[in-house]
Amino acid sequence: MTTIQQDKTMIKIKKIDISNYRSCIKTRVEIETDLTTLIGVNGVGKSNILNSIQLLKRINRNRYFHQRSLFETLSHTRLDILLDIDSKVYNLKADIYYDTNEANLEEIYSAELKIKNTTTPNSKWIEIDADLYEFVDYMHRTQGKVDLNKVQFKKEKPIEEIRFAIEVISYLTNISYYSATQFSDPTKCPISLELEDSRLVRPFRKSKTHEQFIYDLYRTYKTEPKSFNKYINTVNQNGIGLIDNITFFDHKIPSSSLKVRAGGQVEKIERVKNIVVPSIIIDGLNLSPNQLSEGTFKTLALVFYILNDESDLLLIEEPEVCVHHGLLSSIIELIRTQSKYKQIFISTHSDYVLDKLSPENIVLVKRNRETGTVATTLPKSLSKNDFKALKEYLKESGNLGEYWKEGGFEYE
Repeated sequence: MTTIQQDKTMIKIKKIDISNYRSCIKTRVEIETDLTTLIGVNGVGKSNILNSIQLLKRINRNRYFHQRSLFETLSHTRLDILLDIDSKVYNLKADIYYDTNEANLEEIYSAELKIKNTTTPNSKWIEIDADLYEFVDYMHRTQGKVDLNKVQFKKEKPIEEIRFAIEVISYLTNISYYSATQFSDPTKCPISLELEDSRLVRPFRKSKTHEQFIYDLYRTYKTEPKSFNKYINTVNQNGIGLIDNITFFDHKIPSSSLKVRAGGQVEKIERVKNIVVPSIIIDGLNLSPNQLSEGTFKTLALVFYILNDESDLLLIEEPEVCVHHGLLSSIIELIRTQSKYKQIFISTHSDYVLDKLSPENIVLVKRNRETGTVATTLPKSLSKNDFKALKEYLKESGNLGEYWKEGGFEYE
């Protein structure tokens, strides 16, 4: 048995090789900056690249499917990823076995992960044990309230190896993904939250919902006033001018229930529930979240999570959906700023988004009938002279969005 301590590890993706995931038959994505933007026409595989990374997030929910004779009936995707971990380069290999359900979502049955330090000669592969997935999931559910010095594990391994594996799994399972339409329907948002012991009575799903956004916003309001005020000053008249303010009204409601114990003894349990009513103030009017426009609600949610999401990797699909061009410029500028502190991948069809970016941020995505999805960074898709000419064009007269609209990316 081994006990461990946990230290913070900085992890970033340098390169991804995707084998046999939907249109990504053999796709390599090289990462040159902390903000990577996938562009290309519909159907070339931009979303497939982002979704393949999400498979790593969901590995901790696998079913440890051990009947290997049945693996032939499952889809098998391999991800080979180069990770920069505290300035050392590691190779992470993930073999993921899954089925695709009627909702076109992958249900992971089993996954095998191993990692090796490529910076140190003759280093060995470290297998990431399945029991660590459950432990990290427990850590997340308890919000990290675990004394790692007192934790014991089934398999005896060196203390540094266990600590390192936990850090890698924590990074993978904490990847955040925001789809193009995730917050685009404010009518799905309740007008109030029902809390018990400061938690939602109805637990939310793994993906962030409209209700969870309001709950996360309220929790920040109550426990992190500096972060909340920073957010408000970003979206109010001091920032992008979207709203005036957001307030919350707490109503405590006492309630009781009966619990029957062995022998017929009845115990009365007293509880206090909180009904939290959020109010968004716009032009002096108090509005419920479900009264907001699609663009306003999505922008409020996206800005909040860009600022407050604690993940080291954010995946954002088409941030331009439902968002006015003026607001979109502010969102992209915010994404650029936050990419200094965490790695961000986005996909887009918008030339307005490209106007805010540098050529080094761009990955051109196309689809080949034989080889599937192909992804090439913009600097490597052009000759040195053409790339130099593009930089001069951007410096003197044009912008990247116009260059795209005028067919400058012949590769695409």
